[in-house]
Amino acid sequence: MELSPEEYQSGNDKLLGHFEKIDLEGIKCIHLFLPMLERREPDTFLIISWLKQNYPAIRLAFSKSDFATTSMQHFLDDEHLEIDSNDFGIPEPIAGTIIDVTEIDMVIVPLLAFDKQGYRVGYGKGFYDRFMAQCKPGTQFIGLSFFEPVDTIEDSNEYDVRLHKCLTTQTLWAFS
Repeated sequence: MELSPEEYQSGNDKLLGHFEKIDLEGIKCIHLFLPMLERREPDTFLIISWLKQNYPAIRLAFSKSDFATTSMQHFLDDEHLEIDSNDFGIPEPIAGTIIDVTEIDMVIVPLLAFDKQGYRVGYGKGFYDRFMAQCKPGTQFIGLSFFEPVDTIEDSNEYDVRLHKCLTTQTLWAFS
């Protein structure tokens, strides 16, 4: 489903409004994806700006994908960070301070769709499932979606990592 420019802006504002209600107590580092705005992915730059203004002590991190190994490196948003778009148009760090996955307390996860059990469909390479499987116990996984969930994603498997929550333009879904 294609969103009009007005629906896209309104949807991003609503996602930010729901994110602002999340309890960030005890969160020291949040990993966020950098959006492909031309593909109308949720605009995480709004969340990044809000976090920097309201929670400056929380460190932010972004990933760089290695397509040869289907792995990710994680970079702090600090004075050393440099970002550029890769060959697929994904904005990602090209230089900066690398952090270990165990330093991350919350992950904002990209998705194409999700279901009522917390499973998601991504872009099909498994980068985020592998990354989330490496995170320390207790790390929160939160998806962002302009659309409500489907009942069930039929092809989920033992390698898929469930979300704890998913924000939509309508509500915040929590999964047990």
